[in-house]
Amino acid sequence: MKRIITILIFLCSVINWGCKFEYTQTLIPKNEILGVQNVKLHNNSKESRLLESIEVNLSQLNNDMITDENSTLLVSVGNEIIPSQLDDLNNDGNVDELVFQVNIASNDHLKATIYRVNKKFAAKYSFKKRTHAQMGLKNGKKNFIIRDSIYSAKGDLYKETMHHGPALESEIMAYRMYFDDRSSIDIYGKIHQRLELDTTKWYSNDEFIKNEYGGDVLFVSKTIGVGSLRTWNGSEAQTLKASKGRYAVVRASGPVRSVIDMYAQGVNGDVEVTSRMIIYAGHRKMIYRTYFSKEMNTNFCTGLRKMNGAEVNISKKDGYISLWGTDYPRIDHEKYPQVTVGLGVVVPKIWQNKLFMEDDLNHLIGVQAKNKFIEYHVIAAWKQERNGIQSADELEEYLKNLSVKVNAPVQVSY
Repeated sequence: MKRIITILIFLCSVINWGCKFEYTQTLIPKNEILGVQNVKLHNNSKESRLLESIEVNLSQLNNDMITDENSTLLVSVGNEIIPSQLDDLNNDGNVDELVFQVNIASNDHLKATIYRVNKKFAAKYSFKKRTHAQMGLKNGKKNFIIRDSIYSAKGDLYKETMHHGPALESEIMAYRMYFDDRSSIDIYGKIHQRLELDTTKWYSNDEFIKNEYGGDVLFVSKTIGVGSLRTWNGSEAQTLKASKGRYAVVRASGPVRSVIDMYAQGVNGDVEVTSRMIIYAGHRKMIYRTYFSKEMNTNFCTGLRKMNGAEVNISKKDGYISLWGTDYPRIDHEKYPQVTVGLGVVVPKIWQNKLFMEDDLNHLIGVQAKNKFIEYHVIAAWKQERNGIQSADELEEYLKNLSVKVNAPVQVSY
């Protein structure tokens, strides 16, 4: 099957490459083009990439590609305008990153073309929303108050926020982060591939169960959940305490990706720690990025909560931990029967410190900051998912392939 997929991707890339001389005339009329620039994509690994997510920093583009209130960007590959998204990630009121997805065969290259066009012309292209991010405040028995940003001087709004903190989803999996010092990551499993959080607000009821909606499938409590960031004191994982407040912001919720930032202020006195969750369309994994306002002489770790009887696999070579196990997702055992889930975390080599440890609640892998930054990848699966990961072996195979990809990312050149 993998060989067939590789051949299909190769044929698609050949077809797209062969059309490179005609798309500028057939896709967008010359009088609509305000600027144009090609971007070269290189996959130098032995793994083909399906829905490879490409992030383009707009500061790397030519001056005539700078957008304003009347213009925007479109992306083409071959003879097709593909879904893309512009995001403002630093909250300065200006978009700073363009993202899109491509299929690219192993050891192959591809060319994407970015056009700056009038917004009125771009409006003819409508891309399906394939990710979603949401956050809100409880409002008694009334509907939640949806918010794009929430702040707490005490750093704890776990009880007051909708589903205890910000959440995001692709069609495959959803993740949330607790709005307190734990900042623990919890998961929402799905039976069908579709966006559900706007409907269910994370929790199941009889009507949702009847219509085969998913729900909360992991009990986290004081554990690390799946992929939460902690510090390591030599014997146990500890939370990063926000002594000067905490706030969360929905940065993006669109057709290609959703992004949520959680800021912990006053960590170790005067450090601001930004935890960013990113999920892309068509992907199971969640990308977890951490930014530090100052260097921290601290041992960090991430990992997975322990589960009695679970199958756990650890790869020091590839930098991952996987767990396949069965447990109750909620305290109310009679209403919520046991479920089988897969949990995983993959740390790229640049952020590994080669340490694997455990405490009473968690399986842990050490991570180290480079230039005040950490990145790793969080994975979850639910056995009831149709055509999803169904065993510990399938989960580990997924993590092995992901390790190859994150350690040999597609190269972007301008």
